[in-house]
Amino acid sequence: MKRCALLFLVLSLAGCSISRMAVQATLPLMRSQILAMQEESDPTLAEKAIPANLKMLEGFLKQDPDNVWILENLAEGFCGYAFSFLEDTEPERASSLYERGKAYALRAVVVRTGVEKWGDLSLDKWSRALSKMEVVHQPTLFWLGQCWGAWLMQNLDSVEAFADIPRLEILMKKVHELNPAFYHAGPHLFLGAFYGGRSRMLGGNPKKSRHHFEEALALTENKYLLARLLFAKTYAVQNQDRELFELQLREILRAPPNLFPEQRLANEVARKKATQLLRQIDELF
Repeated sequence: MKRCALLFLVLSLAGCSISRMAVQATLPLMRSQILAMQEESDPTLAEKAIPANLKMLEGFLKQDPDNVWILENLAEGFCGYAFSFLEDTEPERASSLYERGKAYALRAVVVRTGVEKWGDLSLDKWSRALSKMEVVHQPTLFWLGQCWGAWLMQNLDSVEAFADIPRLEILMKKVHELNPAFYHAGPHLFLGAFYGGRSRMLGGNPKKSRHHFEEALALTENKYLLARLLFAKTYAVQNQDRELFELQLREILRAPPNLFPEQRLANEVARKKATQLLRQIDELF
């Protein structure tokens, strides 16, 4: 009986190991698929295809639950899908997917850092833990902040959301400190929207917001059109700068389709959202 039990244990462990190896062998194909999706020129096609890819990654995660690459890409995927295709028409669903992405990012942070129960840390301990983070931790921290921040902007009437603001600000300042150019100047874009999407009374800071957006535009050489979109949607609307709003959105529409081939889908999403925002200009100003 002992031999049978030992044999069963060995076979079970071998099965788990083989499953993880199979997942890891497949990941290069998934990387290529993600790159191809980022280059997609048709947002409608992408909107229909991305959910199946996300479910596939979730299936892989069941076989390799501590795979940081999978966790990071699930966080990025759910966050990007909600922003690109749901936020304007199905805000409650978008909010739910932002939370889902945040949960995956938090799991990745735990695996990468070895620090558990991040949510239970006091603000002081949260700050001290983040001060020890290095460049290798940046992707997980960035996607945690992105999903969290996007959820917050969908839930500004929530007490829980406002309680999160100090932690989120400390987190993304650290991400910015590690490398402000990461993911197409993502830390600058986040902080630009973070300070620009709220009134001064609610913690907004127009001066900081404009600085971060201008830095993002400079670092991306004006090629990443989501920078212009967020500049218009947050800072320009909050500060009632109609001229800046129109300028940024019309620059998006004037941009050539091949401006940034590696991020064609993001630019096409920006183009689509810019068109919608321009139609609403008299309501916003």
